[in-house]
Amino acid sequence: MTEKDIAKIRKFSRFTFPFDFPRKDDEIDTTEKQLQIIINILKRGGENLRKFIISSLYALDIISFFSEGGDFLSLDETRTKRLLIKLTTSSRKTPQNIFRVLRFISTISFWDSFGNEKIGFKIPQRRDDIPKISWEIPEEEPKIKIEGYRGVKWDIERIKFGKFVRRDIRIVSDVIVVGSGISAGIISERLTREDISVSILEKGYFIDAEIPSVFLSQSSELLGMFPVSSIANINAFFGKGIGGLGNLSFSIFEKMPDDAKEIWRKFHGVSTKEIFLDFATKEAEEVINSKGNGNANSRSETIEKISEFFRTEPKSFNKIKGEKVNLLTGEEVFSPEKLIKYAVHFGANLYLGFEVEKISRGKKWFVEGKIKDEFGNIKANFIAESKAVFLCGGPYGNTKILWNSGFKEKTLGRKVKIHPAGLITAIFKSPQEQKDSSNYIELSKEGIFIKEIKLTPGVWSSIFPGMFGPDLVKTAKKYPFSRTFIFWFREAGDSYFVKTPFGVILRTNLKGEDIAKFLFAIREISLALLSCGAREVYHPIRSVPPFTSPDDINNSNIEKVKPNQLEILSIFQTGGCPIGFSSDTGLCDSTGRVFGEKSLFIPDSSSLPDSVLVPPMLTSASVGMLSANSFIERKNFILK
Repeated sequence: MTEKDIAKIRKFSRFTFPFDFPRKDDEIDTTEKQLQIIINILKRGGENLRKFIISSLYALDIISFFSEGGDFLSLDETRTKRLLIKLTTSSRKTPQNIFRVLRFISTISFWDSFGNEKIGFKIPQRRDDIPKISWEIPEEEPKIKIEGYRGVKWDIERIKFGKFVRRDIRIVSDVIVVGSGISAGIISERLTREDISVSILEKGYFIDAEIPSVFLSQSSELLGMFPVSSIANINAFFGKGIGGLGNLSFSIFEKMPDDAKEIWRKFHGVSTKEIFLDFATKEAEEVINSKGNGNANSRSETIEKISEFFRTEPKSFNKIKGEKVNLLTGEEVFSPEKLIKYAVHFGANLYLGFEVEKISRGKKWFVEGKIKDEFGNIKANFIAESKAVFLCGGPYGNTKILWNSGFKEKTLGRKVKIHPAGLITAIFKSPQEQKDSSNYIELSKEGIFIKEIKLTPGVWSSIFPGMFGPDLVKTAKKYPFSRTFIFWFREAGDSYFVKTPFGVILRTNLKGEDIAKFLFAIREISLALLSCGAREVYHPIRSVPPFTSPDDINNSNIEKVKPNQLEILSIFQTGGCPIGFSSDTGLCDSTGRVFGEKSLFIPDSSSLPDSVLVPPMLTSASVGMLSANSFIERKNFILK
């Protein structure tokens, strides 16, 4: 029984029984008396009674956390009263029994600690002995919506904004987590619950209370944040800010399909069962579902009509609702930012504007980088000292950091999948209700996924400024009549990162069959939309006008289109630091630990050895859960 447990009992007694609370001068002495009384009770009751009392206190914290958004000791007066009202008026047996046990133990320990052996209070033996407590709780004043989420608020004292820094900084922590994506959130929250000191380094900021910070880098930007070299025009999305690229993944948390597992086993020798990834997926799913706002599945009637055209049955992704507004779809999605927020609530320190450049190891790990403001201006330098490092910066970020740090493993920067994607917008004759649907079509023979997203032609024109120019901007006026669809697939070629004098560049290796598959998807989806009543179909092919009829498609000679005429998206990338069974086949093992290092982990999408076919949010979270569990099992060895 700890002092924290005593404090819970004292707080419970304070709100349950009408007596004068002791003065602060008497609190230490009172606590010692209570502890002695409870020790005597435990000696008489044995181990079973001790476990029963501790379990009741633990259950009180769980009920408090889910009903009021914090543990029992952290609640203010109003929320504490509200919680006790729920316990005493509940129709369930569990809250009633918790109240009985805590009332009994607080009576004999707290009241007797003042020497009041008999004060006229007796413990009734009836089953309906729980008093119906009622307080007049004032109504909460309406508050202005601010950054963060309902339930747990940001602990601003644990957040360091780099834009306000004026001198170099040194950070000391048990664990450093680089990045703030889904895997970083899973790991940070898991470790802070184990009372491990965690510092999260994120190069971005809170851009807006509602809109996540997602940026686009085009292939023409040689010196951009994520430059791409390719025979086609590859437009790569990446995240910068709290939540990372997870803010753009349509809030889809889909398990890895069997086809992807077979690809991992066949081409890389990695079995998801042998590395316990399936078990970790269940754990990660439970954590994410507990933080989300329920299922957000929605049905697109057009997808169902297109499925009839392809003679296939539509499927549905597992989509979770949250409070963050998706930048492209405008819908409320679950953002990894919420996991970071809980990690900060449990004791992690968050550093914003801290861009990591390299890491080095002596007796401890040293993480070095620059502190920048929102505009990229350097404010100062920083160095972080820790006993373990988790790199969660994505394929590009992790590869860049490791190369700058002198890592020369032959698999570093390899086995990258960009998942070529394209957008197609159809203009109908009547107003259309756009939605980011959860149902989708899978053309299993070709391996192409198709789903509807809520994206207007006007937004599309900003993504592809040189595509149709003024014509597409004019078409944006037809927004109420449009529906937008995205398709993607796993490419046959492996892309890779290269180190140049201009920085790290992603070199895509799209093969002829990948270009043919991209053109096939444009052709078939356009035909399907025209058969569904669309009067115009805008496609990602330069110098080819919008399709208005099947004849336009047949006369356009799509098969002869050159790769540099295609506008290809890369919404999510995997690989760069792949999992393998040795340093010859991968950079890290099944838990994300780098070969040859006991305390360097790479547990995000960059460690996936191949495509997951579906958006990799849940799989990245699963690898993060594997790494966190492995670290906790070995923490005494790592942190000694």
